[in-house]
This record gives sequence, C-alpha cells and structure tokens, in this order.
Amino acid sequence: MTDVQPSSLLPALASSLLAAAADLPARLAESIRRRVPSYREPSLIPEQELLDACVAHIDFVCSLDLPDGERHKTARVIGATRARANVPLSEVLDAIRVGSEFIWNVIVDYGRSSGSASDAELVSVAGQVWMMNDDFVDLISAGYRDAKEVRLINDERERYALIDTVLSGHDQPNASLWQAVDRLGLPRNRPYVVVAVEAHEDGHVPVPLIDRRLLEDAIESVWLLRSDVELGIVSCHEAQLRLVRKTLQHYEVRAGISPVTEDLGHIAQAVRLARTSLAAADDGQVRFFPDSAISTMAAGAPDVASELSSLVLSRVLALPEPERATILDNVRTWFGTGGSVPEAARAMLVHPNTVRNRLRRLETLTLRSLSDPRDAAELYLAVVSLPRRTPDQRSSGDGTKGL
Repeated sequence: MTDVQPSSLLPALASSLLAAAADLPARLAESIRRRVPSYREPSLIPEQELLDACVAHIDFVCSLDLPDGERHKTARVIGATRARANVPLSEVLDAIRVGSEFIWNVIVDYGRSSGSASDAELVSVAGQVWMMNDDFVDLISAGYRDAKEVRLINDERERYALIDTVLSGHDQPNASLWQAVDRLGLPRNRPYVVVAVEAHEDGHVPVPLIDRRLLEDAIESVWLLRSDVELGIVSCHEAQLRLVRKTLQHYEVRAGISPVTEDLGHIAQAVRLARTSLAAADDGQVRFFPDSAISTMAAGAPDVASELSSLVLSRVLALPEPERATILDNVRTWFGTGGSVPEAARAMLVHPNTVRNRLRRLETLTLRSLSDPRDAAELYLAVVSLPRRTPDQRSSGDGTKGL
C-alpha cells in the first residue's frame, strides 16, 4: 500500500514507469502496428509520426486532464493528420483503444512488480485511464472531423473550378481543358450537350441530385450552380436526349438544352446556345435548341428582336390594354394552332368569325398580310419577341406552341 493520493497515483506511476522504461513509446508504436491494419508496413503513417503520437497519448492519459491547452491542441492535430493521410476513423480509434490497453497493462505490471500500488489502488487507476482515453478519443475525433470538413470544402471548390474550365472550353491556370475533363471523370469519346436551368431566387439548387438520376440511365454529367442559372455538362447521344428532357421535366423547371456537340472545345458555344434556349422557354418548359428556330433566334438577340417588335407592332402596342391584349392573344393562339381558325376559335371559346375579324384588325394595323409568308414570318417574329408576360398574365390554355 502507498501513501500517494488516488488523484495523483496515475501520474506518479507513469512518471516512475517512464523513468524505468524509456522505450515505452516505441513498444506502444510496435503494438499498434501489429494490431491495426492501416498502421502496418507499408503504412500511411511514418515511423517518427507514430512515435510522436504515442508519446502524446501516454502523456495525455497520465496527465489526468490537467489544464494544458497545448496538450489538447496536439491531440486534435494528430486527428487532423490521420484524416489528411486517409486513415479510416474507425482504425484511428482502434489505435487509441490499443494504446490505452497497452498503457493500462504496463502500469498494472509495473505497479505490482515494483510494489508501487496495491490491486485496490490499481482499480481506481483503471477508471482514470479509461476516462482519459475517452477524452483523447473526443479530441482526436474532433480534429479528424475538422480536417475532413476542410478537405470536402476544398475538394468541392476544386471541382467547381474544373467544371468552370470545361464550360469555358479553354485551358485555365488551375488545369488544362483535358486535365479538367479527366479529373472530373467525364468520357472523352462521347458527345455532349449543355443544359441551362433557371435558378431559384432563394439560391437553392433547382435540380438537386440530377446527376444521380441521369446516371440511372447511364448518362454521366457534372453541374455548376451560378447566380442566375445551373449549368450541366451532360454526356449523351442524340437518342438519349429524350431521357435528359424527361429527367428535367420531373423537376418542373424552366430549362434549355444546347445542340449535341462532339467536341468539348465547343462547350463554351454550347453554353451560349443552352442559355438562349432557356431564354426562349416558357415557365416549366424544357426547350431543346432546335424546337423553334424563330423563338430561339429572338431569345438569342433580344435587343434586335425587341426593336423589331416595336416597329412591326407599334400601332397595336399603342392601343388601350384590353384591345391590345385581345389582338395579341388572338394571333398567338392562331399561330399556336398552325394557322387554323376553327382550332383557334375552339381554344379561345369564341366564334370563328371573331378570330377572323381580329386577324384582319391586326393586318390593318401592321400593314402586313398573314397570307403572305414573308409578312407572316415578320409578324410571328415580332409577336414572340415581345417582353415575356408574367405567369398570371399568360393563358395556360391558349394552345400556343413555342411562344
């Protein structure tokens, strides 16, 4: 039996033990290497690094958590180092468990052989050892998680930079175009489209997990959210475009899809065409670039198209709001039904003669004939180039296609 107080028995035993066995950290390191797979040779952990960690472990367990900010910092650094070395956290914790068992066993052997502590005193020491083990585990785990979180953030930023490189179609300081393609895991020998999806005002991703949904159909893709749009680089053949459009329609978003390109160097042009298709799409519509050449052209040159609308429709736009809206909705519906007066009348719930009278009123005001293909084309382009109406202004049942 010793006169040492229980609270100071563990530090006293540890101090005497270390003085008698200077090789204790090396023996602890050997025990960990033997029992924990990730620490075996060839190991992710260099010999000196493991030895330093064993010294820190022994010091921590035997300190009874005396105030020491540096000791806590060291434990967190060990956890962060293991995370950066990609050692699984489960095996890091196994190494701590092995270490604490080793420390406890050598303390028991030393206490009994030297007569420094009775069995009853060693029982109280056991509780202290495992209490300190738990604290060490908490600090190591916290450092590990912090490092993993930083790494995830850095990996995500690097991924965004790589996607941006591919979207630009040119080499960037961070990587060449082809390095970015390879690091993103995109196939080099397949065609691509670019998808532009209207972004939400709240900043939320408009098409969450779409890369996983597309992958279910063996379609690989990468996505980048910007302030106004989410852009996707989608590897697919012409025959797979239907699946891409169907997946986008599941989200009920407004989106545009570029033409298929065989050359990743042309992705920047595909981005512009996808954005143009998006500009021409109605709410909730997924528009492929060739869907409507005139609507897409108007969306691609909005300033020119707006000027054309002002010139061609100037006298219509000068009318009072009710009459103006009636004439424009009438011609939109007529164009949307392929120029069929009966179908337009059914869609608008009016008599066919009413449709004809409104069309003649439009021809009179614009000095253009809808029976002349060139005049009809000018009127169509002028109508689709008008500023987009808000959802509550837009009739959902007017049968218009591509407006």
